[in-house]
Amino acid sequence: MSININNTTVTSQLTIIFDSAPNPDKKNQPNDGPALGSGNTESDVVIDGTTFFNIRSHTEIPTEVHALQCRKVGSDWSFELEYTDTRENLTYESQSDLPQWVTNMVKRTEAEKEWMDTYTATIVSQQTSWTNAGNSIEDFVEDETAAVTAADSARVTYLSNNGITY
Repeated sequence: MSININNTTVTSQLTIIFDSAPNPDKKNQPNDGPALGSGNTESDVVIDGTTFFNIRSHTEIPTEVHALQCRKVGSDWSFELEYTDTRENLTYESQSDLPQWVTNMVKRTEAEKEWMDTYTATIVSQQTSWTNAGNSIEDFVEDETAAVTAADSARVTYLSNNGITY
């Protein structure tokens, strides 16, 4: 049995880690989320083993939340909210009990996937046009600015269509 959140089917795991540490490839980037007193933060979201780093979440998740763990256990699901303080974790009885910010974070993750897919498709399209014009792929230089612009637009459109601003 899987769970569906917005347009995402989760088969075994959904983890949202709020105000998480900097990515391993950005060791010098400060962890400046609300838990440390500033206003910017992002979350790492894991869906069925695929990790999406640095999903904007500063307007979604309460600052006292550390993580949400949704796991398939046998044929059932467990839903556990972890706090940043000494409170006991909160266990939700069912998916329908989860707060709205969980759905919003999944929407933001879907938008990030849309960004990645659009970026990749734009680069592939550039490569195809290049080689169709008789040029060697070894000489291809991508127009990253165009790919990022297209991807940014796709993300904003996806979020807007799902009632969320970037």
